[in-house]
Amino acid sequence: MHMNLLLLNASSWFTDEAKSLSVQLLTNLQIQQGVQLANLLSVDSILYNDEAVYVWVQRQLDEGLPIDDYTICKLETSFIDLMDNDQAA
Repeated sequence: MHMNLLLLNASSWFTDEAKSLSVQLLTNLQIQQGVQLANLLSVDSILYNDEAVYVWVQRQLDEGLPIDDYTICKLETSFIDLMDNDQAA
């Protein structure tokens, strides 16, 4: 994990739910380190992939994604859809 993420992770800007879901998403989808995801997730382009996922997940929750038994599945589906749409473009 990058030092920037440790600082972001320690920030109160991320809810506990967002932190937990982000780790699950990173693990489940085996998201590799890099910088290419920030633009695809419409977050600040200076963020590394793991940092971008944290911001994106928090935004999804802030926009009303309900936290329930299906939240991680919904996040995975949304993430994969974004990647598929980018490849189709």
